[in-house]
Amino acid sequence: MKHTIIRVLFLAVLAASNAQATDRISDEASLIYAFAMASADSSISKIEFEKNVQVTLTAPVIYNGTQNLSLEGNGATLDGSGAGSFNPVTAVTTDGTLMFNTAGDITIKKLTVVHSATRGIVVNVPGDAQGDDIQVILHKVKILGSALYGLHIDDNEDEFDAGITGSAIGIELSISQSSFVGNGTGAIDFDGVRVDERAHGDIHIMISDTHIDGNGGDGIELDEAGEGNVDATMKHVTLNGNGFYNENHFDDGFDIDEADSGDIEVALFEVQVNNNREQGLDFDEAGEGSVKLKLRSVKAMNNTDEGIKVDEQDAGNIEAKLFKVAVRGSADDGIQFTELGEGIIEAELKKVSATNNEKYGVKTEQWIVEDEEMPSEGAGTLKVKKLTLDGNGKGNELKLNNVIVE
Repeated sequence: MKHTIIRVLFLAVLAASNAQATDRISDEASLIYAFAMASADSSISKIEFEKNVQVTLTAPVIYNGTQNLSLEGNGATLDGSGAGSFNPVTAVTTDGTLMFNTAGDITIKKLTVVHSATRGIVVNVPGDAQGDDIQVILHKVKILGSALYGLHIDDNEDEFDAGITGSAIGIELSISQSSFVGNGTGAIDFDGVRVDERAHGDIHIMISDTHIDGNGGDGIELDEAGEGNVDATMKHVTLNGNGFYNENHFDDGFDIDEADSGDIEVALFEVQVNNNREQGLDFDEAGEGSVKLKLRSVKAMNNTDEGIKVDEQDAGNIEAKLFKVAVRGSADDGIQFTELGEGIIEAELKKVSATNNEKYGVKTEQWIVEDEEMPSEGAGTLKVKKLTLDGNGKGNELKLNNVIVE
């Protein structure tokens, strides 16, 4: 599609007769009008900001078009402190500072969103969307200090993020050189980055050179319910100091929930998950599907529950390879793998240390029924090479059930 740069500027009021052409977006009026024009004209595929412009919003800015759309921020900052509201009792809102109601691909570059009264950037996938997955690409984007979610990609028709109703397409999210810091500080259980995918479709994410720190809920939560997989890759990412907002139910650095049929597949390279108020990594798979985990040069330090926790229920396996991983100071087990139901654990720990954790350094348990007296399925395997266990509260031996060390 030919790229068309919107060139509009309102001098006084929102009236087409008063609009004059200009190169880039410079204020709230021109931004609202640009989004309205893009919603109405499918030939418009690009919106560009003045360099380093500061824009204070008094209402959400909404895109309702069907075409792919890119925003060239050029260092612009949007202040969303006056853009929208949420129910103080339920925290339900339909607002966000920037909102995209579309199945078209969205690309945002070099843009900062601060102090959102509700959510920072929202992508709502229409329930009737079909065809290719939606692609959301963020490069050099900062979302700082949102009351609710920083980034929310929502393929869930339930306003409370429950239920299984959504579109037939999946979500592809790519984030690079970005920051999601200090979000989720206005209500319980709101994350720096949240992806809700329902019905058919997968979640695919790729995140590199990014900070997801100091958010009140999870740093990032991927929530997939229905038929579909979760595939996540991160490189050079920090997920530190998250999950502090709700003292009755703290949250994690990186949380994945996958229900019904579908796998969780995660690869993390040079990632930190430190000082989170619950787990550092918390991956839960229920239904028919496996967890496939690859960690290389990962640090999980001083988390207030397990440092690394993987739970798989029903039919499916846990396949985990950890290399150069350090887990220290967890207020529960350092590393915990639990397979409940039909399935086996196949794990490999190489150059791994689990030290000074309150309970076990490494706990690997496989059950058909938890706490069964005798195993009723074949044993899993744990391959160990250069494993350091030291200073753990329940001793420095492996905690195993129906798993053989090789």
